[in-house]
Formats: sequence, structure tokens, C-alpha cells
Amino acid sequence: MSEILIINGSPRKNKNCMSIINSITEKFDQNKITYKVFNIYDMNIEYCTACGFCEKTGFCKFKDDMTPMYDMFDKSKGTIVVSPVHFDCISAKVKTVVDRTQAIYASKYILKKPSIDRNKKRVGMYIAVGGSEPYPSQFKGGQIVMDFFFKSINTKLSYNHYINSSDKLFFKENEREKEILNIKINNYVEDIKELG
Repeated sequence: MSEILIINGSPRKNKNCMSIINSITEKFDQNKITYKVFNIYDMNIEYCTACGFCEKTGFCKFKDDMTPMYDMFDKSKGTIVVSPVHFDCISAKVKTVVDRTQAIYASKYILKKPSIDRNKKRVGMYIAVGGSEPYPSQFKGGQIVMDFFFKSINTKLSYNHYINSSDKLFFKENEREKEILNIKINNYVEDIKELG
């Protein structure tokens, strides 16, 4: 079982988000932390249709590539989401994943029969990659959604990291950002180790 779930929210191959994920997995490999990377743009994940099925059953009616992720969220020690910024928010596919966790949310807050262990400690990290120069609302929308997502999957969102101007300076060439993120990844690794 993978200890950490890493969600790649970018449709672009081998660009900034993937470079960031490679930095994370390299550190995990060094520390013998198991993980699974989800390239969600290559996955079949149906949109939530607000049909109400999960509010009656605690489970989603759709059976697709999202289905095994519910159990993985439960058994994991943490989740990391890496997403480009699209219109001040996460990418559309990440939002689709978030919306589908309504099934977990419904099991907890509507049915009062959690489909996820609410007492288990898990550590979360959200990394947002903005291509443009910084502006006040650049990361606000994504952060609001991510706060809700991590609450839904019962994972403490301990680390947030924002990167801007990545269209001008790619992450793998941005020594300052690599250094800052490396510190957060090291801290994340220590948090995971403490979970045992």
C-alpha cells in the first residue's frame, strides 16, 4: 500500500508540475517512503452530477478510475496535490477529483457513517503553480477548494506552497523556489516518519 498519494493536476507532460513531483519522489525514494503518482489527465474520472446517490449510500454510483482512490485515501498517510493555476483556481481535472469526494463527505456529515477513518492522522500538502506574474487573487480560489478537499479526505493540510511566474522561469531552473520547496518537503518527510 502506498503511504503517500501524489495527484498531478497538470495535463502537460514533463513541465513544471511534473518537475516538482520528481523532486518530491526523489526525496521519498531517499527516505524509503512509498508513494503513488496519479496523472489524473490520463485517468477516466467521471464528473460529479449531484445525483444524491452518495447521500443515501455513502458511496459514489460511478465506477471508474476514481473508485479505488477512496480506499487509498483512507489507508494513506498523506496526500499531495500539485496543480497549475487556472483562472485563480485548480485545474478542471483536480476539481473533478475534489467533487467526487462528496461521497466521503456525505458519509461523514449526512449519513454519520464515515467511509474513512476519521481518527487516523494524515498529512497533506498543496502546491499551486501560477504561470503569470503575481497578483492578489492568484491563489485564493485554489486554496479555498483545497482546504475543503483535505477536510473531506480527513487529512491535515499542513503545507501550502505557491509558485508564480513559472512561464518565465521554469521550476527546474528556479533555484530559490527549489530551495524553499525542498525545506517543506523535508519537513513533510519528517511528519510522515513521525506517524510510524
